[in-house]
Amino acid sequence: MKNNSSPLFLFNGESLPSNPSVGYLEENEQLVNGTRNTNGKTIAQPVNRRINKFSNLVFPILPLEDYNWLKKKVANFEVLLTYYDTEEMQVLVRRFYFGNLSGTPTKWDNSFKPVQKPTEFKDVKVNIIDMGY
Repeated sequence: MKNNSSPLFLFNGESLPSNPSVGYLEENEQLVNGTRNTNGKTIAQPVNRRINKFSNLVFPILPLEDYNWLKKKVANFEVLLTYYDTEEMQVLVRRFYFGNLSGTPTKWDNSFKPVQKPTEFKDVKVNIIDMGY
């Protein structure tokens, strides 16, 4: 994705300030309520709708400001995520929660005292999981 294109996701109606390139693994699961009958066969019924999970949502490079922006969203835990749903074939807004956030600092400001300040992160990853409602 290029910086001047539409974002893949909106977090509470906002995109990351620099709208960086993004990659992710889309997972989809169905929660079921299941038991076995007297013949040992599984009897299962779906619970709710299928649940989406965007695993390893990866931002290859983020400046400190964007990393901090994302970190604050993750700290709030819940987010209204706007995304294109490949099952519904339309843009949806649903309640999701964030999993872990990680990133590797790659550039530093040596003039910051008394320690160095990271200014860029690579391979920033976060998971975003559908809350089912």
